[in-house]
Amino acid sequence: MPKYDQIAADLRGRIVRGELAAGDALPSERELTEHWGVARATVVRALDVLRQEDLIETRQGLGSIVRERLPLARTAGERYATSVATGAIYTAGEYAEIVAAEKAPAPDDVAAGLDIDPDAPAVRRQRVTFEGDTPVATSVSWFTADVAQAAPRLLQRERIREGTTRYVERQTGRTPHTGRDWWAPRLATDEELTLLRLDGPAAVAETRHVTYDAAGRALAYEVGVSPAGRWSRTDEYPMNR
Repeated sequence: MPKYDQIAADLRGRIVRGELAAGDALPSERELTEHWGVARATVVRALDVLRQEDLIETRQGLGSIVRERLPLARTAGERYATSVATGAIYTAGEYAEIVAAEKAPAPDDVAAGLDIDPDAPAVRRQRVTFEGDTPVATSVSWFTADVAQAAPRLLQRERIREGTTRYVERQTGRTPHTGRDWWAPRLATDEELTLLRLDGPAAVAETRHVTYDAAGRALAYEVGVSPAGRWSRTDEYPMNR
């Protein structure tokens, strides 16, 4: 990643994890320049990325400030990073309600993601995530039978404070190494309309995620759904390649 993108990602992660709350000042351009060992122009570009994402604003005499928190649709990778940093997967005001924890045959997309045969035994764990009293996302995580055998709490309908990925890592010794995400807009299903308390028809953003261990084996497969309008991630890339 370019240096400016690394700086933006670091600051974005601190905002997502709640380490920098609404109204907090970011480190000054001078502090960031010295900390990262880069030119001021690189820091300015990193802050511009966050400004374009509506995560920060500039106030005269105060520098860059975290905006009143916009609705965030966090990726599985960001949730895992929060768990590693804080010991809990959710930030203040967030919590999850587990609506299903069961054995089920793997559908075709799950089988492809986990590299198992279609209809092979798997474990399905579904949750709804809330900010206060408002449901902001629903997701379904899938695990192979051998992972579930080593991590039996996956089949219990109770919250896992550190998150399923961190829990599976500790139970199996398989450390998450790489994640891959796919995003797509679509209309919410009837079940999603109910879980997210939306009036239909309603657009949602779907994210499919696979976590791979250091050996390249799939550790978890997840399908997450958030209402349209929730910020997830902005990527910048060259157009003249």
